[in-house]
Amino acid sequence: MRLGGAGALAVAAGLIAAGSFAAGCQDDCCTIDSFPIVLGRAPSGVPPLDAGYDGGADAAPLPDGGALLVRAALPAVGPGTFPMVIDTASPITILGSGLDAPLQTATTDFDLYGSDETPAPLRASFRGWGVLPLPLGPIGDGAIVPGGVLGGDLLHAFSVELRLAGPCPDELPGTCPSLTFWSHLSATQAFLEDAGFAVLNFTQYGGGEVTADGPPDFLGLRGPLTVPPTRVVLRACAVPTAFSPARDPAGPPPQACCTSADALAQSSGVDLSLLVDTGIGPLVLSTTAWNRVVTNAAARDPPLLLPPVLASGTPSGTPLRVASWPTPIQVLAWAAIPRYALVNLEAGANDDPGPCVELARARRTEMVSYDTVMNPTAATHLCVQPCDLDPNQSGEAQNSAAYLEIGGNVPVAVISDVDPFLQGLQFDVLPEGPQLDGLVGAQALGAARVELDYLSSPSRAVFSCEADVARSSCWAAARCPQLPDQSTVHYCFGLGAHTVPTNCAPTSCP
Repeated sequence: MRLGGAGALAVAAGLIAAGSFAAGCQDDCCTIDSFPIVLGRAPSGVPPLDAGYDGGADAAPLPDGGALLVRAALPAVGPGTFPMVIDTASPITILGSGLDAPLQTATTDFDLYGSDETPAPLRASFRGWGVLPLPLGPIGDGAIVPGGVLGGDLLHAFSVELRLAGPCPDELPGTCPSLTFWSHLSATQAFLEDAGFAVLNFTQYGGGEVTADGPPDFLGLRGPLTVPPTRVVLRACAVPTAFSPARDPAGPPPQACCTSADALAQSSGVDLSLLVDTGIGPLVLSTTAWNRVVTNAAARDPPLLLPPVLASGTPSGTPLRVASWPTPIQVLAWAAIPRYALVNLEAGANDDPGPCVELARARRTEMVSYDTVMNPTAATHLCVQPCDLDPNQSGEAQNSAAYLEIGGNVPVAVISDVDPFLQGLQFDVLPEGPQLDGLVGAQALGAARVELDYLSSPSRAVFSCEADVARSSCWAAARCPQLPDQSTVHYCFGLGAHTVPTNCAPTSCP
């Protein structure tokens, strides 16, 4: 948080003990109409990038824009609105203040209005909500200084739908992001799968005491502020190879995949753990993570050439700006990658092969399903590879993992492994969570739609893509579950109903 010096790091990441947020309203504080709140976008702050690769169809740019902004107002102050950042990575809701404001929570009333509409509709009201007054800095390219940050303490009380590139109201040109608050998401996993949604489960990390003072008790005494665990961390696979489920019937058969070692060898890309942060635009990767991506990409045939970065390199000159961080974050290099995927853990924690292996398995599963549905009269069809059979269910294919794939010139900011901003987030997630490799921002989510369902158990991120977007730019693949027998069907990968696919003959493997 933007406190300056040790105080900033303490509130941003110095979490000491688990606890619940004591500053939020405990009574009936919220009035939500559950209509989409049209948002604005801060300038991304990403400099012009040379992709550095032959992107082909994937070279189409992502929807531009950085942090998500909502128009907010303080009824006690009077008319007039100010921009408020929607920041899934901030554990606390913040209102901008002067440098001399006391480091303690305050109870505030505020309203949220839709952007780009005249008159702006009132969509949500919060009364008696606990906020932390802090000085805020500029975001994106530095042209906008927000007046507040809508953080995880408020967001996690809802199931929050974010539409990153939806249509604008009144048929205006371009795309407009939006935010919708829901009291719950009642749809079951099976319903969401059949409807084609990619459901990625997540654990809410972080939470605990920080150095700021919380709300007063009945005697007027204040203790340390406690914040809830709200950090959303997802598994990712960076720079997987391009993929199409269609095959050339006259071409060679797919390479046999017999063992888990084959599954690893035939996967592509680099496994990452990324924190979802709608308060920034690009992907942000540590230097170590980025150089793993570079090494993997260079080993391709043909190679994918990306620039390596030294941990002690010279800053690029264009920093990354976060509203609640006291200084611009030094970026060692700006780059672009052709695609990445967010992948659910389907295999189970004890058998986790990594997101890139599970992505490759989902792709092989889709190829078999696609061939079965699209080529019904073919003499032979693709079959399920032995490496994709469930070791606990003899003869059945494993469930394929749900995933969201984003393609295009995905902007990446490479920062030092020891940058205090990244270190603070690491401290907040560890030891319960994974080692963070970076963050995924609002621009890097492209034309995706996501509902962050904080309220279900487990918590889940439900992804889809805008209907008019090409697969090479955005593709949401639902989990494709096992079937018990040949008499039942499932609906996977946007295809028609199909039955259990045929397993490859044992003679295909040594």
